[in-house]
Amino acid sequence: MSLLAQVVGFLAGGYLIIVGVMYWKQESFLFYPTVASHAEYKATDVKDYSFSRDGVTVKGWLVNPLYAREKIVIYYGGNGEDVFFNIDEFEALQVATLFVAYRGYGPSGGVPGEGDIFADALGIFDDIRSQYPASRIFLMGRSLGSGVACYVGSKRQIAGVILITPYDSLVSVAQSAYPWLPVGRLLRHRFDSVAYVAKVEAPFLIFYGGRDTVVRPERTRKLLDHIPGEKKVVFIERGEHGTISMFPEYWPSVLEFLNGGGGEADVLL
Repeated sequence: MSLLAQVVGFLAGGYLIIVGVMYWKQESFLFYPTVASHAEYKATDVKDYSFSRDGVTVKGWLVNPLYAREKIVIYYGGNGEDVFFNIDEFEALQVATLFVAYRGYGPSGGVPGEGDIFADALGIFDDIRSQYPASRIFLMGRSLGSGVACYVGSKRQIAGVILITPYDSLVSVAQSAYPWLPVGRLLRHRFDSVAYVAKVEAPFLIFYGGRDTVVRPERTRKLLDHIPGEKKVVFIERGEHGTISMFPEYWPSVLEFLNGGGGEADVLL
């Protein structure tokens, strides 16, 4: 066997090993479960929440429950986000907000995966919907959670959707990161938001940053192209993936949207 053939064989074998690892271990690349936090929150208006499906219980917290008479937000976190640490910040908004840790995250049981995350999210929504009208329920998703919000919004009537650093699909995000891999064939957890947003019959508020290297701006713009209805877009040129909510334009825009404000797309520097 020639040296060239040996080199080609070695490279091909190494490539197949990498492909195999990416396929069988993809959950470890996609989900970063947080351990159960023993920290304490300062908020005083908080109720524990739990939801069970197929023998697995996911747990979370309802902040400002008394304000649910006006509106309630269901929040879906990022793939490495501990939603517990949002409690104090959201209490100050005086808006009822439900945070539930995904399966395998924080105090929740089970193992994370797209199918179970989606099914749990629908079940949790229906539980909240049994207590409050759909016209008061908003969905809010950050990064990975934006795909969950798009999915639930495509299946249920809602008041509105807030997306922070959203993507068109996880396949596209992963393909951009690993252009030399057949990601479309490997990825089992696709979070295909473009397949859902056109079915959402509610207004959108969308935040994304010009310096986001995780979900690149073109991925968000691709998603925007598939939203036919009302949307307000807040583009923060200096925003990075994890810093969007730190800019002064963020919270006023959220509160304005929750209170019925719309408007044309904004470009914020």
